[in-house]
Amino acid sequence: MPCCGPVDSFVSPFVKYVLFFFNFLCWLLGGVLIGIGIWAYLEKQKYYNKEIESVYDVIFDLAIIFLVLGAVIFILGYAGCIGALRENVYLLKFYYFAMLLIFLVLLVGAVLAFVFRDKFRQKFTSLLKDNLIITYQDDPDKQSTIDWLQEQLGCCGVNTYRDWNKNQYYNCSSEGKDNPSPLACSVPHSCCKVQDTLMAGVPNILCGNGVLKMGGDSSLVYTIGCIDAALGLVETQLPIVGGIAVGICFVLLIAMFLSYLLARQVEDQMLRWSI
Repeated sequence: MPCCGPVDSFVSPFVKYVLFFFNFLCWLLGGVLIGIGIWAYLEKQKYYNKEIESVYDVIFDLAIIFLVLGAVIFILGYAGCIGALRENVYLLKFYYFAMLLIFLVLLVGAVLAFVFRDKFRQKFTSLLKDNLIITYQDDPDKQSTIDWLQEQLGCCGVNTYRDWNKNQYYNCSSEGKDNPSPLACSVPHSCCKVQDTLMAGVPNILCGNGVLKMGGDSSLVYTIGCIDAALGLVETQLPIVGGIAVGICFVLLIAMFLSYLLARQVEDQMLRWSI
């Protein structure tokens, strides 16, 4: 005969429902992100169809990023939400170890990026040039993202505006004589300090015409690369960036602690009932 009555419980209602409501919101967020990703992917396929040829086609595709991120949040939200509500030890432990893995990956990644920052920057810069600069004209979504970043950060290219020489349409080798593209020796309109329009909604894509030529008027465009511009923004907004990083780590740690605590409470309760 059990030693304890059915109303006795080691499980804290506070821990249980805090974990439940937090993960319920994450579950909803994951569903929203998945919906946005599916919608964006299907809309893009209507006008532009490009097969996935490498992992970088996934990494730099915003629709797929939303899908993957949404799926991860949805699965973890489900495990934490249902695990807490049903007091399911297996779901709670899965949630705990998954959150621990994410935390360790982020921590190790940040440490390695700091320790090997020079090599990391070199590799990251090369990756951006090969997958953003060269393929700028090949993907409308990618093109819009690059334009938005260059306009918001006030930058051009990865390291410098001359990175656009790597793009076949903007290439200015031999002063553009070997390049039949009308964009030869120019840069994207988002690089221009003053962007004019030919008509409403139609930007002047030749506002930076000739800036890649020897002696070209570089004062028309931003000359700083987007890597340096982004790092400069982080430095000026360091308290905010630091606060966001600390906030993310705090949420992960709290979620891990609550899931571990609830799992132990459920196990203690099961052991107590078996006596």
